[in-house]
Amino acid sequence: MDTLTRIEVGSVIGAWELESFTATDVHGAIAHPLGTEVQGMLIYTPDGHVTAQLAGQDGYIGYAGTYQWLGDSVIHRSMVGSPAEFSGAELPRTARLESGRLSLATLPANGYPVLTATWQRATPAPVTPSAGNGDER
Repeated sequence: MDTLTRIEVGSVIGAWELESFTATDVHGAIAHPLGTEVQGMLIYTPDGHVTAQLAGQDGYIGYAGTYQWLGDSVIHRSMVGSPAEFSGAELPRTARLESGRLSLATLPANGYPVLTATWQRATPAPVTPSAGNGDER
């Protein structure tokens, strides 16, 4: 069995941009459930909140809630989500962090494909003088 490296939560705090989203079936065949052109953002806050947004020409997945980082895995506890099965769900994921990429994968279960989202660290947003100061009247 492949042993995953223990990941410290501090190394994943912040924003990540979606690079790919795949589904691998029990035979190793790879599909792209949202299509091959995907966009998305994953944000971990220092106080334990998470939001994940994934979109492509074939659909959308999004949720927000809290997380519990467990070294080589994470549990996202969704408060609200779309599609409906993501709302109020506990979403365990295995995790791999290497070469500036964070890969999160569902656990293999009952013949369902393993879904893997691969993220790269987001480029910092440009700072503008009026951003967020409430003076946009």
